Amino acid sequence: MRAILVDDERLMLRRFMRLAEGIDDLKVIGSFDDPFDALDFAEENDVDVAFLDIEMPEMDGIELARRLRAIRHDMLIVPVTAYESYIHESNRIGADYFIVKPYTEQVLKTAMEKLRLLAMKQDKDVRIQMFGRFLVKKNGQPVPLTGKAKEILALIVTRRGKEISNEEIYTTIWEGRPCDNASMSVYYNALKRLRVALDQAGLSGLLVSTRRGQTVDTSLFDCDFYDWKDKTADSRSKFEGEFLPEYTWSEYLIGEVMTF
Repeated sequence: MRAILVDDERLMLRRFMRLAEGIDDLKVIGSFDDPFDALDFAEENDVDVAFLDIEMPEMDGIELARRLRAIRHDMLIVPVTAYESYIHESNRIGADYFIVKPYTEQVLKTAMEKLRLLAMKQDKDVRIQMFGRFLVKKNGQPVPLTGKAKEILALIVTRRGKEISNEEIYTTIWEGRPCDNASMSVYYNALKRLRVALDQAGLSGLLVSTRRGQTVDTSLFDCDFYDWKDKTADSRSKFEGEFLPEYTWSEYLIGEVMTF
């Protein structure tokens, strides 16, 4: 994994280099005490992960992270700081891990274990966000889903590959309406719009229709909620209290997230 280091203290740069020598797949291809030099380097070189000090003159690590992501949206970002108070702000720019100074070689090895998993996940084109408002991204760009079609997919995704019947989808989203063939036509029309939108986005295999209902092929995408349940990502710090807040039916799931 090709890495750059940015810290205005050269002593910390040397310390990181020394500790990183024992990690085979961590290749430091650039170290900088000036964030502008790091940006110039990232423009010309493939960088997989950036380890960034937060408190630096002229440009802090948070702003540097934003600019690096503008250069390469899938670059892994790891703030390195003596102050845990920066964790919340780091989450807002989508930091992938967080290292607190002083750190040891074992801390770096643990960080790399997490980063390897994240790098593997990035090989998938599709990422579904359920913490906060529902969002489907392909290659980092939002897939245009709207209205009830979008809500149907959100509900199906919560089941993580388990079948949910057409009747349950309808009664959950169109709560209180009669459940008969004539009334359910509004559901089937929305389902059709969902299939068309997914087809246009090149995601026709994501939604799977069964004899009784619908499911999703979970092998085709990553999902922050699934990461949370699997405890395979640093997702506890990613969750900030909102889980599909635009949908009233999500309230029965928020308790599961809060207590997991």
